[in-house]
Amino acid sequence: VIRIEYIMKKIFFAVIMIIIFLGSCDYLDVVPEGTASQKDIFKTPEQAESFVYSLYQFMPNLSYKYAPGILGGDDIISSPVGATRYFQYKSLIYSNDAETPSNTYFAMWGNKVATGGTSYDLFKGVRYCYMLLNNIDKVPGMREERIKRAKGNAYFCIGYYHMTSLFFYGPTMIIDKELSLNDAPTALSSRASYDECVAFIVKMFDAAAEMLPAKEGSEEVGMATSVAAKAFKARLLLYAASPLVNGNNEFYSDFKNNDGKTLMNLVYDPNKWEKARIAAKEAIDLALSSGYSLYEDLTAQELPDSERGKKNYRGCFLGQNWNEQEFLFAKGDQGGIEGLQRYCGPRTVKNDNSGFCPTFVPTFSAVELYYTKNGLPLDKDPLTKDLNLYEYDPVSETAFLNINREPRFYACIGFDRGTYEVNNSVNNVIKARAGELQGSTRNLKDEYQSCTGYYLLKWFGKETVYNSSTRKFTYAKFAFPYSRLSELYLSYAEADFEYNGKLSSLSLSYLNEIRKRAGLPTFEKSWGLAGGIPKGEELRKVLHQERSIELLFEGMRYHDLRRWKEAEKAYRQYQKSWNLEESSPASYYTITEMRESGTRNFTSPRSYWLAIPLKEIENNPSLVQNPGY
Repeated sequence: VIRIEYIMKKIFFAVIMIIIFLGSCDYLDVVPEGTASQKDIFKTPEQAESFVYSLYQFMPNLSYKYAPGILGGDDIISSPVGATRYFQYKSLIYSNDAETPSNTYFAMWGNKVATGGTSYDLFKGVRYCYMLLNNIDKVPGMREERIKRAKGNAYFCIGYYHMTSLFFYGPTMIIDKELSLNDAPTALSSRASYDECVAFIVKMFDAAAEMLPAKEGSEEVGMATSVAAKAFKARLLLYAASPLVNGNNEFYSDFKNNDGKTLMNLVYDPNKWEKARIAAKEAIDLALSSGYSLYEDLTAQELPDSERGKKNYRGCFLGQNWNEQEFLFAKGDQGGIEGLQRYCGPRTVKNDNSGFCPTFVPTFSAVELYYTKNGLPLDKDPLTKDLNLYEYDPVSETAFLNINREPRFYACIGFDRGTYEVNNSVNNVIKARAGELQGSTRNLKDEYQSCTGYYLLKWFGKETVYNSSTRKFTYAKFAFPYSRLSELYLSYAEADFEYNGKLSSLSLSYLNEIRKRAGLPTFEKSWGLAGGIPKGEELRKVLHQERSIELLFEGMRYHDLRRWKEAEKAYRQYQKSWNLEESSPASYYTITEMRESGTRNFTSPRSYWLAIPLKEIENNPSLVQNPGY
């Protein structure tokens, strides 16, 4: 049994230590060198090990609403009811309470955060990493192997925190040493160029990979490994090759430091795709040689592909404490995971907001993105391309849009007259028309109802139980993936295509591994039904769709839409909905415009990055603001 509780106790102990020893300091919570407080942290191996665990506390929680990705893409949305302070992602989409340099709900660069927002001080985490690196060798009696692993964790976190800053803010500061009180704030550098940041982070991940094991023991699950370091390096280099930051003259021709230094590469470099391809292959090879593989449910092997694919995909995320087979890096913050289950789950008791409160739901864009059962886009499959998919089918008692879809659709999407799992039962029927159990309450002020007519089942299963008599929950325990093997397969294929203009046999084999697990035909067989594998821009679009479907609802669309320079188109369009206030099938199955929280406000280049907090620019005048703010 995976001992998630063990590592959480270790982290709790370490956090208490930090509060005691470091909590009274100001800028970056720097402790002056030589003080008793800092020495105490490294007095014994046990205290030093606890400090290693504490390095991870600054990682944004990707499983819930407190990081931009999970709700800030175009794949999940919440009810139009509910203020931004409770649903922070709205600051990224709507003009009311929008992100500004003086008002941020996602304070990853500095501590000032708007009411209801969440602060993750990435550079404070970096500060603690260097403190460890500079002191771990001095710990009396600490074994060399544990010193090496501690350093590996520190290098990993330095890389991860810089990468997180880079992905959300663009070119960032490079902190390459431990800062003292005398250093702040003038010693903090101006922003490094994007390429300089990438080179530094690659160096950190490579150093971590040299020092970390390929897999952690069960008592240290959730800590970094060499495979995780290589996987994040591959993601970093894929993003660095992408249109947003590789030769983007449209956005960044005037994006410079105060001294005139250009912060973005303005000349497209195709070799960046080759670097990304090589890095993905390196990470894949290390993962496979270390025993990682795509998760498959061994009890489903003899089932028809449609059932096998659904069980495989659902089993990848639910029903196990930790998917050590496929997850290369994951976190088990049960607070966020329980929140996902409660606010995704279809109601089991009518008008009972003490139970499941469905407000985090799939967008229509996500619903339409999934393939048909033949593994093709809806507009390419001969089975569906000439149908009116938004008509009601009296045989299946739902829309044509909801039938003949791929297994991952049925693993993740709950729809009217479809089934869902809850309360240890697997065949509960969703009734989503107005006045029905899961349908509109006919009260527009009620935030706990689907705003699209769909429900998100990816994080919700039969192990999730609500007792309506006692009004108590029993939540499924599982980890949230920060990196999976399937992502590496998709990254390799994308980089291979972008560099070579076509898919190699290896890329096809990686895509087909994912498709096989999902119960779909091979890439070649599917596209044989539509005239053959597409080329050029059409193939690029297909590869983006392959990636998006596999990784939907994991916080990846937020970054992918941006790096592909597709975000403005995706965010500016208003989402669709079924006619939720109607009860008859003919009226319910009419496409309407989804009720929104405000006016959509995504603009280029401004909205591609979070703003550098004004306070940080005041502390360090060498910092320049992101374009558009």
